[in-house]
Amino acid sequence: MFHPRILTPTLAALAICVPMAAVAQSNLDRFEALSEQMTALTYQGLVEQVPALEGQLPSVEWDRPMRRAGRCALRAYERSVGEDGVTAMLNELERAIATASPSDILTGSFEAGVPAGLTANEVQTINNDCGMVELQMQRLAESGAMQALQGQ
Repeated sequence: MFHPRILTPTLAALAICVPMAAVAQSNLDRFEALSEQMTALTYQGLVEQVPALEGQLPSVEWDRPMRRAGRCALRAYERSVGEDGVTAMLNELERAIATASPSDILTGSFEAGVPAGLTANEVQTINNDCGMVELQMQRLAESGAMQALQGQ
């Protein structure tokens, strides 16, 4: 039989941890969906500029390694700007992607995605350190898209 003095704090701890885990999962899911949307816009713009890429670009969907890298990046963002900063970044990304065009991403006029308190260089460092950039480059190379781009 469980003693109420032990059970009550345990239930309280679970009540606190479960929502925190749900928020973390929710942020990762949002980050994944937004990344996939941005990648799709980028690919659309690349195909408009380099028609030879049609059918050469890899899937925009995250696989297990990309999800691990995304989780790593989110954790690094949270260490730097806190959970509220990450939520604000994801909210801004959602708003920006909703109105973005492929050319916005390719020309550099798309500026969302840098959490307040971090610079674009710091975000790039986090993405590099977590392997997100390397995984994307690997996917482009494996699909043949990198070779098609270099041939231009």
